[in-house]
Amino acid sequence: MPRNEVSGVISALEEMLDAERHAIRNAEFDGLGKLAARQAELLDRLVASVESPDATALLRLKARADANQRLLSAALKGVQAAKRRLEMIRAASRSINSYDGRGRAQTISCGNSTVERRA
Repeated sequence: MPRNEVSGVISALEEMLDAERHAIRNAEFDGLGKLAARQAELLDRLVASVESPDATALLRLKARADANQRLLSAALKGVQAAKRRLEMIRAASRSINSYDGRGRAQTISCGNSTVERRA
């Protein structure tokens, strides 16, 4: 692969990494699979090239990929925190932890609530 084609692949990878960053930051996770497939395709072309890419360009790619990995990790932590919070809210709707008159912990179940209708 000629030098200018290697540069084109590197530029395309940089664009893909920028698009990935945008998708992560905007919670557009459904598009990440397509981006990852395209990135893998471009990386295969880069690895198969006869010309070795510029070390500076590779360092730029690595820095962008590392930044995206940090963003993905942070997004995952946020989703996990939201999941834990929702589980806590669901648990609170089923029962309440309280203390009795002697200071002992007790759980008060919140059974199915029904409305009594009177004529």
